[in-house]
Amino acid sequence: MITRATGRAPAVNYTALAEFRFEIRRFLHMSEEAARRAGLEPQQHQLLLALKGAKPGIAPTIRWLAERLQVQHHSAVGLVDRLVERGMVRRYRDPSDLRRALISLTGAGESVLAELSKVHMEELKTRAKPLISAMAAIVRGAV
Repeated sequence: MITRATGRAPAVNYTALAEFRFEIRRFLHMSEEAARRAGLEPQQHQLLLALKGAKPGIAPTIRWLAERLQVQHHSAVGLVDRLVERGMVRRYRDPSDLRRALISLTGAGESVLAELSKVHMEELKTRAKPLISAMAAIVRGAV
């Protein structure tokens, strides 16, 4: 990518980029392990969080979940099926369009997510400074 101001490609701060990627991966590794300790696969945890974190007015469908999780439609169906079997989410018909299925959290899903979210918030508090520093170094280099 050539910038207009200089007529050349912006310099890449590989050290900052690598550090940022490392900090993200460290957080994601902790997240994956916490989900497994709670008896969930990491993508199941992500699905629960996507449901709980949906913006007002969003109707959580399989298609929407697939997009949020960046997985194929059939993979989202499988994740929902397994969480329905475990009683953590429910699938129901959209009253305004009976062709569409909507997904919502159950009390059990809310409970597991609340515990996992506490762990994640504590980790973010611990890891915020290195993550922000790495991101700031990238942004400074890009401006």
